Amino acid sequence: MAKYNVHLYAVVRVDISNIEAESQQAAIRKAEEETDLHTLLDALEAVEYGEEIIGYLVDEVGDDEFRKSRNYNADGKRQRGN
Repeated sequence: MAKYNVHLYAVVRVDISNIEAESQQAAIRKAEEETDLHTLLDALEAVEYGEEIIGYLVDEVGDDEFRKSRNYNADGKRQRGN
């Protein structure tokens, strides 16, 4: 039986509080600029699972060149082109 590594692409809510900005749109831009992987890892208590899976990436264990890797949509249907 084959083994697979499955990556779930899930929606999360990240709370970035107290952003000073001239407008709501400017606050959005600042939040995006400030949000990177390190910020998320440092603020894990402010991350909440959004209970929505938007896709999957499946890698076959041992396929080091990822030739058998496939992307699937939220319904588990293989995405075209891969």
